[in-house]
Amino acid sequence: MASLKSAGYQVVTWTVNDKAKMTELLKAGVSGIISDRPDLLLAAVKEFDANKDGVPGDYLTKDGLIDPAKFDAQGHRGARNLRPENTLPALEAALDHLMTTLETDSGITKDGVSVLKHDPYIETQKCRRADGQPYDQISQEVLIKDRTLAEIQSTFICDKLFRGAEQKNDLALSPVSVALAKTKGYQNPYVLPRTQDVFDLVAAYIDYYSNGAGKTHPEAAKRVANAKTVRFNIETKINPRGDKDNHGLMYKDRTVGFEQMADTLAKVIVDNKMEARADIQSFDFRTLLRVQEKFPAIRTVYLFGDFPIYPDPANTDDGTNMQDENGKNTPWMAGLYWPYRSTATSNPFRAKKSGGFEGMAISSDGSKLYPLLEQPLNGHDEKTLLISEFDIASRKYTGKTFKYKLDAKGTNIGDFIVFNAEEGIIIERDNSTGDLTGFKKLFKIKLGKAGDYVEKTELVNLMDIKDPKGISGTASNGDIGLGGVFAMPFVTIEDVVVIDENTLGVLNDNNYPFSVGRHMGSKSADDNEFVLITLPSPLKLAK
Repeated sequence: MASLKSAGYQVVTWTVNDKAKMTELLKAGVSGIISDRPDLLLAAVKEFDANKDGVPGDYLTKDGLIDPAKFDAQGHRGARNLRPENTLPALEAALDHLMTTLETDSGITKDGVSVLKHDPYIETQKCRRADGQPYDQISQEVLIKDRTLAEIQSTFICDKLFRGAEQKNDLALSPVSVALAKTKGYQNPYVLPRTQDVFDLVAAYIDYYSNGAGKTHPEAAKRVANAKTVRFNIETKINPRGDKDNHGLMYKDRTVGFEQMADTLAKVIVDNKMEARADIQSFDFRTLLRVQEKFPAIRTVYLFGDFPIYPDPANTDDGTNMQDENGKNTPWMAGLYWPYRSTATSNPFRAKKSGGFEGMAISSDGSKLYPLLEQPLNGHDEKTLLISEFDIASRKYTGKTFKYKLDAKGTNIGDFIVFNAEEGIIIERDNSTGDLTGFKKLFKIKLGKAGDYVEKTELVNLMDIKDPKGISGTASNGDIGLGGVFAMPFVTIEDVVVIDENTLGVLNDNNYPFSVGRHMGSKSADDNEFVLITLPSPLKLAK
């Protein structure tokens, strides 16, 4: 968790309904918790003593609200274990318990309306028929995409209780939902709500506790303040797999396509001017890429899950979203390769740590890429690096490889470019820093026959660059490598570009603030230095 947070990621865990576990996770430093029990989560946050000074409430504002800058408390499907999920009363319960985020799910009806629903079917476990007719067989379940909003809301009421004693559907507990449903002409507050109703509920909630019957409630001010800033985390419920569910339908045929799913939900968010307060999350990365392309102001959340499909239907799930499909890469991830349940134990890494592709040249005609490993592969010759050939048009490796032999002093490469159909430049270095005897050179290479070593000729010694005019200045405060002989004593020199046939540009990576190679006296962090170098003879550039 520490490494994830230090890399800039928020760590929000789901779904946690035990108060002791919540406290344990708070102590571990999670960024947020998604819970079916907002009441328990609020209590756990109120009681948490983050700085261990004996005074709880370190994640609260001065007004007693959960501080969203310190912790994200999300009500899962509203408040699933307090009210029937993904309904107006469930969302109202989450607001009552001051959740900073309302987490919910979305699907699309036959007439193209975004509604709150976790599953593609109107399940018999959660919903009943409004006319009292039996609705208790799986064979009776209908798909949301096959019914209009009016048909669904006039036929079904989703208020069944099955998640324990704390789950209640007493309408007296949900005054805002009751009033809003009446205003909208809904037969019951527990009809399937539109996504638009989420935003309308929050507005009605603010009005109820500001100006309505709730203004005398002892928590009215807190509830209003929290509702005015509450965030929305809405998931697109879509499964792209081609195998069949227990109804005999292909998963991918149970909902509308990802384009319509993404566009319809995003439009509701945009129409309500909630881009800054709403996230769209999904296990289906196609949806998220679509949102990023068409609605860049809306934040996206990538979900990962391992709920595999098994041959035994009694224990099977829906394959979310890491599992391969018949040996092929998972369709959920929009082309991202995922080695399902492949570990370092079963498949040891061939590339060394920080030894994968480092330099990547593009051919002079723009048709091929040439990625080059930074270090030799584990178990291979310790002085041989591999250059692969990748065809851009087909998006496939051609199978051709070339070999690059490191110098006796070389350990890594920093960059690779080509400047005509067969010649290029590679930065080769050792791991020294702040050492004028270190090894940092540019080599001109010539690609030959696939499978063979490339020809290699020293082009520039980056530790011995003549500077007769003193452009680099005079060393001071213990700086090294300046003066008549200029050097680049950095651990990572990672860019070379051709300026013209006689001039190269070379740039170091200063790994700020960690690398110290130039300022050895002050031990100050390195700068990024862009160095122009005149070559002794011109390069034969592609025309």
